[in-house]
Amino acid sequence: MKKLFALLLAVVMILSLAACGKKPATQSGASTATVKPTTAEEIEAANAEIRYAMGLLLDRNYIVESIAQGGQTPANTFVADGMADNNGGNFALNSNDGKGYYSVDKDKFQANFDEALTILKKYYDYDGTKFTNAPTLKYLYNTSEAHKAIGEYIQSALATVGITMTMENQEWNTFLNTRKDGQYSVARNGWVADYTDPICFLDMWISGSGNNDVQYGKGAHADLKIYSLDLTSYGLNIKVENGTWAETYDVLISEIKKCSDTEKRYSMMHLAEDMLMETGCLTPIYYYTDLYMISDKVKGFYSIPLGYKYFQGTTVEGMNSLPVCLASEPDTLDPALNSAVDGATMLVHLFAGLAKWQQNADGTLSVVADCAKELVEGKVNDDGTVTYTYTLKDGLKWSDGKALTAGDFEYAWKRAASNALGADYGYMFDVIKGYATETENDTTAVNLAVKALDDKTLEVTLNNAVAYWNELLAFPTYFPVRKDVVEQEGWATKPETYISNGAYTLSAWEHDSVITLTKSTTYHDAANVTMNEIKCYLSDDANNMLTNFKKGDWLLIDDVPTNEIATLKTEYAKEFVIAGQIGTYYVCWNVNENLLPKA
Repeated sequence: MKKLFALLLAVVMILSLAACGKKPATQSGASTATVKPTTAEEIEAANAEIRYAMGLLLDRNYIVESIAQGGQTPANTFVADGMADNNGGNFALNSNDGKGYYSVDKDKFQANFDEALTILKKYYDYDGTKFTNAPTLKYLYNTSEAHKAIGEYIQSALATVGITMTMENQEWNTFLNTRKDGQYSVARNGWVADYTDPICFLDMWISGSGNNDVQYGKGAHADLKIYSLDLTSYGLNIKVENGTWAETYDVLISEIKKCSDTEKRYSMMHLAEDMLMETGCLTPIYYYTDLYMISDKVKGFYSIPLGYKYFQGTTVEGMNSLPVCLASEPDTLDPALNSAVDGATMLVHLFAGLAKWQQNADGTLSVVADCAKELVEGKVNDDGTVTYTYTLKDGLKWSDGKALTAGDFEYAWKRAASNALGADYGYMFDVIKGYATETENDTTAVNLAVKALDDKTLEVTLNNAVAYWNELLAFPTYFPVRKDVVEQEGWATKPETYISNGAYTLSAWEHDSVITLTKSTTYHDAANVTMNEIKCYLSDDANNMLTNFKKGDWLLIDDVPTNEIATLKTEYAKEFVIAGQIGTYYVCWNVNENLLPKA
């Protein structure tokens, strides 16, 4: 941790803003709360204002310059900077009529602070320097020095006005499950694009999404009738006043995915982000960069802005095994159930979908055919649906030598889409015809319009044209799995039961130590896989990662200690990498958590 920041924490948490020269001037004069909501609808409206106000108390410029230090930029939108808007513009720059949702100008922080106090005085008693009856908050974060440092800053910023926030640290997998289950009040979060369309930042918040950690449309929030939606200006007969989240936001996302008019579609996506940000449940902090270290001995490596790193084509003189550290122990390596970027990096080595991301000779990236012979054009049907018919390459096999068939893709997609499986990314199949008619207890999603016509031919019909369809085909949730394999309990955590079809096999898993991937002899493009083995060491300790990198034991690490960044930029100028990434680091609030004073 940077010495200055450590010193601030060692003194008194509330001094951090003053020490960095940014302590806001407080407003004098005691006051008593003027608004006391009583109904569930009034309480949620008040909570939304409170969440927004607490977001105004945070100095995002200080966070990126003095804590994160990885080339990040302050965020004032949830959809990440760098995501294209209609006609090639920047979606984030056009959000909320071009204003964003928070001012991130350095000279506007005092104004943000003053606005926050004005809002909070409506709900909390103020003695002239601080609020005296605000509830105590608990901030949930996963083990990481960087996440801890940001959490401690947020803690100190709230303490400046008398709001107490404790902190709870959890190991990565426990943290993910706690947040997913809604067993928290406020937590750190981050989202990296799954594909290069803004909808991947928006559709995750529908009521039934497995990535809906905020709990929109779940629990008590499911019954709140406080949202409105008017799509009549888009030529749609949809106008809802005082509706639930499912009746408004879910409907909006559904209409966006049906829309073939690009201008209207992007306009509705901006409307969706407006709805999200009005809840105050998403507090953007900064736009991600991908910060990692890679030895200059490694040749042929590439990464993509979605966060995945590719080692299949790497070479290291004198070595045929590549030691890397991406993160700590993954919860699962089931393509349908994984929701972490580090897990996805392993999956793109273990499995092959119909398509894949590829780095071209000129350094650009593109999606190309993998198991499919080609990425065909879709046939537009009379009802507006679009049918794709894919032919698989000859001789495709699973790692145990059995033939891979189009039926394996059909089974995998229906399995991942089924409500019964509860996959985080099941909603990503809603572009396929029949998804919405699936029943809750249907484990095979029989209505999903995907069908193996024979062993080598797969037919899929979409509700309408989807601009990012090929990118979905390259996403791990769309990878094939085999029915007899995945029906074994715990299949995705044990090498002896793990059967895949990609460039590598899972040959060993020493839990909490190392996962070993070994070059597959059955992969259809094995001739172009240059690295025989990848050893993925498991750690979330940035200091441990850096120590092993400096010793040469690990040749890539995906995190470094915050207090070392300035030195590493100088001493490891070629090996310390700050790459572009489409993602947002943010704080999420449980929508069902009441932030009003206790009676």
